[in-house]
Parts: sequence; structure tokens; C-alpha cells
Amino acid sequence: MQEPGVPFPANKQPQAAFLHPAIPATSKYMKHTAVPHFSTLLAIFLGLLWGYSCTKPTPFGSVLLEDEIADFFYSDTLTLRCSVLPEDSVLTSDRSSTADFHFCGQLNDPVFGRSQSDIFTLFRLKSLSPDFKDATVDSIVLYLRYDAAGFYGDTTQPQTLRIHRLAPDTLLRWDADYYAHQSFPVGQQIGELVSFLPKPSTSAALFDTASKAPYLRIPLDHAFGQELLDIDSADMTADTSFWKRLRGLRISAESAGSPGAMMAFDLNNAAFSLIRLYYKQPQDTTSSIVEYNFVGGNKFAHFTHDYSASTVAPYINQAADDQLFVQGMGGLRLRVEIPYAHLLENIAVNKAELELTMLSLPGDNPLLTPAGQLVFTESIGDTTLTLTSDVLYSLGPTLNGGFTGFGGFPEMESDNGNMVERYRLTLTRRFQDMVDNQSGNVRDQTLYINVYPQSRSAQRAIFYGPRNSSYPAKLALKFTKVQ
Repeated sequence: MQEPGVPFPANKQPQAAFLHPAIPATSKYMKHTAVPHFSTLLAIFLGLLWGYSCTKPTPFGSVLLEDEIADFFYSDTLTLRCSVLPEDSVLTSDRSSTADFHFCGQLNDPVFGRSQSDIFTLFRLKSLSPDFKDATVDSIVLYLRYDAAGFYGDTTQPQTLRIHRLAPDTLLRWDADYYAHQSFPVGQQIGELVSFLPKPSTSAALFDTASKAPYLRIPLDHAFGQELLDIDSADMTADTSFWKRLRGLRISAESAGSPGAMMAFDLNNAAFSLIRLYYKQPQDTTSSIVEYNFVGGNKFAHFTHDYSASTVAPYINQAADDQLFVQGMGGLRLRVEIPYAHLLENIAVNKAELELTMLSLPGDNPLLTPAGQLVFTESIGDTTLTLTSDVLYSLGPTLNGGFTGFGGFPEMESDNGNMVERYRLTLTRRFQDMVDNQSGNVRDQTLYINVYPQSRSAQRAIFYGPRNSSYPAKLALKFTKVQ
């Protein structure tokens, strides 16, 4: 799935939303169609009987409307059909060098199985055409800047990190988009850091300066440093020539135990993520320094997910009634169908929210915290997903307005005297479109739920399903009758 982010058309701005909408169970609000076969009528009747309920009209909004009383109806039993799907394609390329971080590491999740993220990246000289004539390498070190906010899992467990060159005859293109499922074969290993404990929130002096930042330091092979010094000067006059010669690197890591950790490295921090090469020329008595950084070069994350023997395995690509699962990176999304929306007629949707209640499974690890943000997406074409109108309305025209107007984040609520953690996702505008759409095509009645941002979150969440007897997933709807 390409990362959602299509701008909201100016002529499609959502209407202002109020509170919970509702729907009545009378056939008066169903669209008139040609008389179907009796079996079809029976199926529709049973679906509506199971799917709809209503309350009496209430004086909602009477303060705003002064003496006028509006008829509002409420329903929370519309039919929902949910299924758990693997992500199709997640764009992870960072050609513009704007990503906050990239994941590197391994999670061994008791519920979601094993997840792995490797970083493939180009690097470049900070200044072109240096003078390396007859130079010899003293040492070469890779520095990686931590991004503490992106870490997920247990940072007290040992990690092992390795640096590889891409295999000969391969090349990470600077002008291509790469997706999470793509990778490259690797050749020579040029660096390794064994059994270290990541400390993403610990400041440390770097490069003997006053600047401080949490970072990782990995010594690289001297032979690799000498190769950099021996590159023909013609290959150092342009980035593209340099990249063709060097091909690119893979940064990978593995965890010693469970649940492991997904580390986050900010390769776009030019001051603290770089390769520093110390060298001498014949006439030198002290070392000179040349630096290579990752800013301006393409980079992407390669995700793999292994669900074998995991709790979630039997639910993937299946209808899910009792339990629902969603996961970031290249993991899992939820498909939600509202199959009878097109049968409703003459209603104005005031508010529609999907309510999802968190489910705690036995044996789950408390360090694997639930997703901080979920969003609705919908299909555009065969493979692309885009944010729905309600999400985009909350984000605003510049896409930085936040999610307060949409929801999609966990909050503690009291339900029949019990405290539960619940997500509420707004679909007011999108559900009105479903009601108004007369095609009856299930594709037009389908939404997806994704962790956001998909490629920059390793979090996941587990929910009660729509037919769970405790806290069923449901669509809470408030609407007004329209003549």
C-alpha cells in the first residue's frame, strides 16, 4: 500500500459533524428498488432485523435551535463484516531525505510472530572532488543517530548490528521508489557490533565536541576505507558516478530474546549520522578527516513478517467475528464492510463512529504497546489506498492539523462500570457517501483500518470483533430524517 496522503479535493469538503448519529429500523428509510426474488427479500429482511435498531426522537440540539425540536435517531447495531488482511505494498523510499527515522531490528512477538526491518541506503561525500592522492586509511567509523520516539519493544535486551555492502552487479537507484517487500542481495560484511544494549534516550559526547546526542558507533573495515580513498577522481565529481561505484549498504540487526526491539535511526541527521574516515597522506604527521552522510541519497526499509505458529496466523485472510488484529510496518490491516448502508434512504448522517475496544490476550507482552494512531483508508484503483475524507478533513488542507477531529487513538472509558481502552474512528462523511451511493457494490461500502503512519510505526493492536459478546466492534450512528 502506498503511504496515504492524497490531498482532499476542494469541492468535496466534509460537512460539519455533530455527535453520535442513529438509524431507524423502519422500511420507510430504505431505497425503493425493483421487487427481488422472495429468497433475496428474506435475506435482506434478516440482515436488517439483525442490523438495525432505533430509539425514540430526542430533543438533541434544542439549546442551539432554541424552541425547535429535531428528530434524531441512534443505532449501534448495523451489520459489520471484518477481515484481517496482510498489507499489499508499503512505500518506504526516502528519496527526499525527509523521513524522521528508519526501522532496523527484529521483534519476536507472541501474538504477531516475527517482524524484521533492514535498511538499504546510499551515502555520499559531503564535498566532491577531495584530494586523496597516495592517502592511506587510519580508521573508519559509522555513526547512527538514534530516534528515541521511534523505538519499539525491549531496549534492555542485547542487539547485534551488521553492515554489508550490496552484492556486485547490484545497485540501489537514487531515482527509484522502493517498497517494503523489495530488497537486494548483499556481499561483503564491513562492520559488526555484537551484543550491545541500545540506549536511545542517553546523551553522549560525539566527535569530541560540545554537541550531545544518543548514537551508535560501529567501526568499519579498513579495507573498505582504503577503497573509498582509492576511487578514481572522476567517480567523485558527481554523486551518481560515486553511487554507481559504491552500490549501497545494508544495515541489519537481530535481537537475542523476546520480544526484541525495533530500533529507529535518523539517517537524515547530517551532523550525527555519517561515515567518518581518518586518513593520512605521505607528507602528513596527523590524520585528516573526510565525512560521508546519507542526506541526499535514496534509502528505504525492507520489512518481513513471519506469522507461522503465531496467535494471529489463523485469522489472516479470514472473516473475523470475535477478534481483530492490526499491525504497522508491512503487517496487517483490517477490512471493514458495511453491506446494508446503500439500503437506507432519506437520512442525513450527523455523526458516524466505529468503536473498537482493546482486547488483552493471555501471554501478550506489555512492552508491545498498542498503536497510538489508526486511520481509515479506502481503495483507489486496484492497489492504492488513500486516507478517507473524514481523516483528511481533520488533517486540514496542509495535512498537519492533527487527528483530534477524527479520533483513532486509544482512550480510557467506563463501560457498565468497567474501565476499557477504546478507539473511536469517525466516518461521518464517508458513511453518508455509502448511503447516497445506489450501486450496491460492496467495494463502495468497504473501508480499511491501518496503523498510521504505516511505514513509521511498529505498533499493533488487538480488538474485540463485531460478534464478540463482551465489547463488540460497532458502528455508532446518529442521523436525522430528511423529507
